[in-house]
Amino acid sequence: MIYFLNRGLILEQEVEKAIETYFSLARVPENYPNFTISVTNDHPFARMILSDDPAKDATSLFPVIVVATEDDKKPSELQHLTEATTIIFEPSDIESTGEEKSYIEKRYDLITPKIINELKDEFAKREDKRIFGTSFYIRRRERISIEIWAENPQLKNELYELVRLFVCGFMKEYLSELYNKFFSEIEVEGSSPLVIFDSSVNGQRSNNYNMDFGIELNGGQITFEADYVIEQTVIDTRIVEQKNILLEVINHVKGYSDTTRERIAAGSGKTTGRKGKSGDESRTPKNGSAGEETPDG
Repeated sequence: MIYFLNRGLILEQEVEKAIETYFSLARVPENYPNFTISVTNDHPFARMILSDDPAKDATSLFPVIVVATEDDKKPSELQHLTEATTIIFEPSDIESTGEEKSYIEKRYDLITPKIINELKDEFAKREDKRIFGTSFYIRRRERISIEIWAENPQLKNELYELVRLFVCGFMKEYLSELYNKFFSEIEVEGSSPLVIFDSSVNGQRSNNYNMDFGIELNGGQITFEADYVIEQTVIDTRIVEQKNILLEVINHVKGYSDTTRERIAAGSGKTTGRKGKSGDESRTPKNGSAGEETPDG
């Protein structure tokens, strides 16, 4: 059976939380006691379009900091590469202790009790108590947009400065530390941590207005790019030995019922999977080793 285990990062949500934490530590609510400043991923314009009285609703919606992803892509210099690493799971990786989650639940998103029970059944069938798979590390470059909207232009300018200083200052350290907790083994394997490039930070403090809702709204915008790595692990319970794991996972996902070795033994001499190396060196989830570079077909 094939299992897809995913570990992603919704960066816009983490940026929102970072700004909220920053505003709290910087005593922003105390400095602006007459305003309730919101930080959100939901654009207030969407609510105002559906409102019967948008001008009235504006009193509770503004001032606001809106964080959203404009786009994401693979870095152009790494467009054709995906890092693939053989991975081996053992029974201890799915065992939880009291209220503490198991290793696999901590590492991946959306691990249900059903998946845990199915993996326990698979371990029970195996004499060596090991399950094989492949982890793909995908490099992503994401552009984040931070919009500042307020009825008061001076307030908008001051909030812009607060956010601009944070983006160019401590936010990079905050997000990098947070990311390293999500991907604690990435640094061990030599992959790049989350990086925000200073040259990608752009801002427009003024000359943004909106008068579509019967009030004058003043806006500013800051954008930046962040590079980081996400992961997808494919567990293939049909693999029973530590050999050609990468090729077999790829072919099984494509729907082939036989194994790579069976086709080779039949005399074909080649596989129909995408090209790439499948080394014999493996790692357990808790002990990292260098990955392989394979074409991202």
